[in-house]
Amino acid sequence: MPKKEKQPAKPAKPSKSEKKKLPPREALAKALHIGVRTIAHLRKQGAPAGYDLEAWRKFLELRATANLTGLNDVTAEHLPAEIQKLRARLLAAQTGKEEAIRKLRELELRQRSENLVPMAEAKDAVKRVLAPLAGLLESMPKAVALQANPTDPLLAEEAVRAGLDKVFTMMGEELEK
Repeated sequence: MPKKEKQPAKPAKPSKSEKKKLPPREALAKALHIGVRTIAHLRKQGAPAGYDLEAWRKFLELRATANLTGLNDVTAEHLPAEIQKLRARLLAAQTGKEEAIRKLRELELRQRSENLVPMAEAKDAVKRVLAPLAGLLESMPKAVALQANPTDPLLAEEAVRAGLDKVFTMMGEELEK
């Protein structure tokens, strides 16, 4: 049996959208989300002369990044999506930074006006005062025991130590509150 040769595939029928093909300038404008008149205006500013979509996108990206600081709302709408997202993130970050700086300044002003001290500084000051005092109180029972009860200094030391333990317990309870 002889082999049948493959016949070439028939070309597909053009779709309705292909039948109504736009002129190149209108197709480019639609793809870039800009007006047809804008293409002519941009060509006067150095845009590509042809209708190559990638060349136009690169041109618009370069133009947008070169003029980001002087953008108005109309130009911003026509930026590529990636640059629009980047610009939005930048604006959000700048807004967040400004908000944080504002809150910090308000806090500093409130601290100055109310004469507040940060908690860390307050704790350090209390520790500097109480550390030597705690050492003196710990050594006090032995130092005063002989004067308090010359006949039984050990009993006097235990009594003073028990009193100090009560004071330290009360202080610990107050710190826990």
